[in-house]
Amino acid sequence: MTTPEATTTDGVRLLSHRPSVLYKVEHLATEPPEGDIATEGLKLAGPGWDDRLKTLLGALSQSERACLFAVRLADEHALPLPAETLLDRARTDWFPEFLSHGLMRPHFQPIVELATGRSFGREALMRGKLGTVEVRGGELLAAAEAHDALFSFDARARSAALEIGLPLMPEAEILFVNLDPRAVLDVDSSLRTTWPVVSRLNADPSRICLELMRPERCPDRDLLEELVSAHRRRGALIALDDLSGGTDSLAYLELLKPDFAKIDNKLTAGIQYSAGRRQLVAALVECAHECKARVVAEGVERVGEFEAMRDLGVDFGQGFYFGQPTERPMAVDPRLVRARPELV
Repeated sequence: MTTPEATTTDGVRLLSHRPSVLYKVEHLATEPPEGDIATEGLKLAGPGWDDRLKTLLGALSQSERACLFAVRLADEHALPLPAETLLDRARTDWFPEFLSHGLMRPHFQPIVELATGRSFGREALMRGKLGTVEVRGGELLAAAEAHDALFSFDARARSAALEIGLPLMPEAEILFVNLDPRAVLDVDSSLRTTWPVVSRLNADPSRICLELMRPERCPDRDLLEELVSAHRRRGALIALDDLSGGTDSLAYLELLKPDFAKIDNKLTAGIQYSAGRRQLVAALVECAHECKARVVAEGVERVGEFEAMRDLGVDFGQGFYFGQPTERPMAVDPRLVRARPELV
């Protein structure tokens, strides 16, 4: 079957160095709607090609998906990309314009001391706006990954978090600002995209905590050690995000010795019903405290999760139970946290 001429520019050509993968994909798509799949290559074209590509990818094994590449039909000179990456780019084709003209602004979520209910700090969570359309932080990060724009996005997001957040921070509270290790080209570029803003605002560096997002995704441990040391010399605190109990995350905890270790929200959700996860979190808390790191439980949404984390020795909590992310830091209701009798 041949692709209709009118639709050849709207779709992709699928390629693989493993013929068996293309053979399998072709047979998965033997009955395409309106006959718009051509077997010479293999083409997916016409309205809805992206949905059909997603369906095909879902029918392949992980190793088969890794071997399947694609090229947009509209771009004759493009190099093949992994089919999943190209699909992600097609679904986030708004991102290049957003990076050039969109508005990026942080929302602030409280980090609360579990023993007392005192508001200790705020994490700057990024939100985006392109025209009248609002985009959440997870969508922005996924789009940046798809378009190989992590460095630009990370630098702009950190600058916006500092520029807007530092003047708004309640007195004595810490501003937690995300830093993606995958976006670090070298230590100097990370310093240049962080500290000039702090100097211009004449802010106290000790009220800034740089939160390394999933550092285990960065294989260069020497670079991370240098990065942490360089930011610490300028007065910043350091946090490790998404501590899960895996060997890699624990290795970075011991290597970098952060000031704060944040427990992955997947461990927090429903922890009051899971004896196994409570034992794991107790071990993580002990390990973090041995490394002189205070522990933050992310994703606390219910009173049972708060009480379980408090009783396990977790120092701080963050999540909807204490407050939604808001454009201006909001007060935390102290009635959400009731001190244990021995602390009264």
